[in-house]
Amino acid sequence: MTAPRSATPPSLAQSLHFWARNASNESALLRTSLSVGLFDALPVEGEGAPITVQQLAEKVGASVRGVRSLVELLVCLGLVRMDDARGLALTRPVATFLANPQFRERLQEASGWWGPMGRLEEAVETGRRLSHGGCWDVLGLYWHIFLEKVPSPSPEAEDFFDRFARSAARTWLLVTAGRLGLLEQLSTGPKDEAALLAATGASERGLRTVLDVLAHLGITRTEGTTSTFTEEARQVLDGKALPYLLRSFSVSAQYWEALERLEETVRHERFILDLKDPEVSQRFYADNSNQITAVFASHFQLSRRAAATLAQVKPLAGAQVLDIGTGSGVWGVAFARTEPTAHVTYFDQEVVLEQARRNVEQLKALGQARFWPGNLFTQDFGEAAYDFIILPQVLNVLRPETLPDMFRRVARALKPDGILVIAEYVLNERRDGPLDHLYFGFRRFLTNEGDLLSHSEYAALLADVGLTATVCLPLPTQELVLAARPGVNLPTQLAPPPRAAA
Repeated sequence: MTAPRSATPPSLAQSLHFWARNASNESALLRTSLSVGLFDALPVEGEGAPITVQQLAEKVGASVRGVRSLVELLVCLGLVRMDDARGLALTRPVATFLANPQFRERLQEASGWWGPMGRLEEAVETGRRLSHGGCWDVLGLYWHIFLEKVPSPSPEAEDFFDRFARSAARTWLLVTAGRLGLLEQLSTGPKDEAALLAATGASERGLRTVLDVLAHLGITRTEGTTSTFTEEARQVLDGKALPYLLRSFSVSAQYWEALERLEETVRHERFILDLKDPEVSQRFYADNSNQITAVFASHFQLSRRAAATLAQVKPLAGAQVLDIGTGSGVWGVAFARTEPTAHVTYFDQEVVLEQARRNVEQLKALGQARFWPGNLFTQDFGEAAYDFIILPQVLNVLRPETLPDMFRRVARALKPDGILVIAEYVLNERRDGPLDHLYFGFRRFLTNEGDLLSHSEYAALLADVGLTATVCLPLPTQELVLAARPGVNLPTQLAPPPRAAA
């Protein structure tokens, strides 16, 4: 049956985190699975022999990678069942409600709203219907799907519709409320309707619709003509939390068109947001540089713990460290701050290194730093030059066929007793979880990047380049894969968390 949300309803903080990161992915996943015919092509559990991803891809006329990116999530969500032989079948409750003509029509109607929904800001400002290959009452849509009661054939069907239609709608509502400055206005205290209209430029109908749906979501409340955050929302969005949340929604908004056209990508691997295009990539990551820096503090705790873990088995004093695809610089600078005599080379695109340099300087590690601009996909990193090489969430941007070459170049650059440090989202061995990891991998496929792997899949690729010793250690939110040549001692457990960031 459909995986339940939770026996305990999520807190507002948990919900906002999901709406900012994965809610639009969830809706696009289900919308595309329906439109490519995936649900109809799967045998119903107990009524036919399960089929493989390859067979399913052939039946629906789509790429194997595209279908896998959908199916692994559907299995994790409990909508599709996978047996021990990796055979796939549709669960019976899903098959039952998808066979209901009225419910199927409701899904088809909702699936056409993705493009118009992306113009919610305009609808809020004008209060009118929009022309988008037709006449679309976007404000009416929000009222209909959130505030009107429409019967569903079963609780499982209603849960499916919520994920299918409302998940993305919540994300775009909050994107719009952020862009109009509405959330920032409410964060300073109660505001009457006239003040909000003047500050946001919204129409009366548009503002009322947004406030009504925000109230439905537990974010605002209105008494008379005055609106304010609920007490829970105020606690969640206190201080720096609101700017961070707004940046997170801004990042998710960049995927909107690509998610709308996901069927093209799944069928033909036609990438609408192609991060292999240098211009697109530079623009995308430049836009995201502030977001990368915003999570610096939490990632610094993880990277300092990793550095301390490695220091248990190999001295960091005088070590040469290469941080490939450094991003914010958080992983390399953790090694520098753990050992003042370590030398760290930060490798990335020039536009990214500009931000990394500021972060390294702020942490007073510039004297140990070298900044090396280059191309991740082609750079020769040298021979036997580094004691530690870090790949901090870099492998997920590489297409699967390029990983052997990447590992060859990295292994060549390691000293004989060097250690490769991979910080990544590592899937379980069945490749059906964890859920957050799968959604992260879903976006990597969407943008023409790489696949997430399990530990055994990494171990096999690393063994091919002579790094036959590997361990996988769990960090909060991600995993740490360590690899080395035979005879090199690797830690088998993490060092305790650092007391505080310096």
